[in-house]
Amino acid sequence: MADKHDNDSKLVGLLAQFDDPDSLVSACNEARLAGYKSMDAYSPFPVHGIDPAIGIQRSLLPFLVFVVGFGACFVGLGMQYYTNAAEWSPIFPGYAFKISGKPIFSLPANIPVTFEVIVLSSAFATFLGMWGLNKLPMFSNPLHRISRFKRATNDKFFLMIETKDEKFNRSETESQLNQWGAVAIEECRQDLTDNQLPSWVRLVGLLGVFLLMLPPVMIFRNMGMTNRQPRLHVVPDMDWQHKEKTQVLSPVMENGEYLFADERAMRQPVDGAIPRGRLEIDSEMYRGLKKDYRPKSAASSIKTNAQFVSASLEDKKEAPAAEAEDVSMWLTKFPEGITVDQDFVERGQQRFNIYCSACHGYDANGNGLVNQKAMALGANGQAQWTAAKSLHDATVKDDSKNPLGRIFDTITNGRNTMGPYGSQIPVEDRWAIVAYVKALQQTGIKPLTAVVDEDAGGEDDKKSDADGGSDAEDKTS
Repeated sequence: MADKHDNDSKLVGLLAQFDDPDSLVSACNEARLAGYKSMDAYSPFPVHGIDPAIGIQRSLLPFLVFVVGFGACFVGLGMQYYTNAAEWSPIFPGYAFKISGKPIFSLPANIPVTFEVIVLSSAFATFLGMWGLNKLPMFSNPLHRISRFKRATNDKFFLMIETKDEKFNRSETESQLNQWGAVAIEECRQDLTDNQLPSWVRLVGLLGVFLLMLPPVMIFRNMGMTNRQPRLHVVPDMDWQHKEKTQVLSPVMENGEYLFADERAMRQPVDGAIPRGRLEIDSEMYRGLKKDYRPKSAASSIKTNAQFVSASLEDKKEAPAAEAEDVSMWLTKFPEGITVDQDFVERGQQRFNIYCSACHGYDANGNGLVNQKAMALGANGQAQWTAAKSLHDATVKDDSKNPLGRIFDTITNGRNTMGPYGSQIPVEDRWAIVAYVKALQQTGIKPLTAVVDEDAGGEDDKKSDADGGSDAEDKTS
């Protein structure tokens, strides 16, 4: 029997069985103190204290993952630099694509991809590193040949001391295991044919390696060739669809006529269509009109009927110019839902300074930089410009002629030569601008008077202007 073991298998170690976890932990401690290092313990459930008992050290896996992740950081950055900034390589060269004067390579812009490369590489390092450190995969384990070892998942505990340990001695080690409380000891032998792969596995592996070499060979072959056939499109990515692109003619049907009468592929929105969440039926909030107002004429109904979502500028232009505006339709107070406080007025000031001060000026006197430049060009005959109106003008400040709702409508839809800002400024911000305009008007700041011609006027005129300015400043203060 000994000769058969020597020829067909080799001794891997001695497997000792214990009946309880305490005796297993005690035996592991004794084995470690005796100098054994190549050993392992098996139990059907986790046993506290078993790791230090058999001398298990900290795993190298975290260090391995850190090294791989640190290297992946440079790989990710280098890969992006190569593809976006390097054109020197003759094989798969990069492409330095300049966009709006931006730098070819920018570290912040490349961090997200670098982070993903680090995560992916660390995940592979964790998975493959765990396999490698645990010597996986194993085609067979000699412990599975021992029938009693099957109870390691049920109710028995085992300690395995391997022959590769320097302290291992067949008879001495077996004697020590008996002294440490082992109830049974068996030899663990490995069949010499266990690690031999079947011939068909090696054949399949070689065939797989050959097939993996075909794609790069085909790629290099086609790089130096021309082909009139369309490229291989494995994933269509919606590149071919039954659709028409923008700014093209309508498709032509079999009878030779266009599919759409206007001969355009692009379709206009359906008349009266309202985007989801944009049904602005509150006339006070969205148009500055009183809810109980009823138009007196068809022309004014276009502007005031609360059933309409918004009034178009073209419809306003079609209204008779001679008909006087019905001022009673406009709100004289802020609509429900609008709370006028300091924060609200400050918000209006911020929006006013962004959208309105360019023409009306920061003090609303109509002396904005755009207005000043346009007036200067108009004086030289280089432009036509209507001077921006001062919001401190008496007609503008008069609440009976220019109530809050009318100011809101002016901001939304424009008036005279002023363009509309409804598409640029949210409705709450438009009401905030109205609140700030009324706050400006209540400060008592006067508009600038006509400038006296120094050549035509005398000292008395200049003095009166200076005195008038002082009076205005006194009133303002």
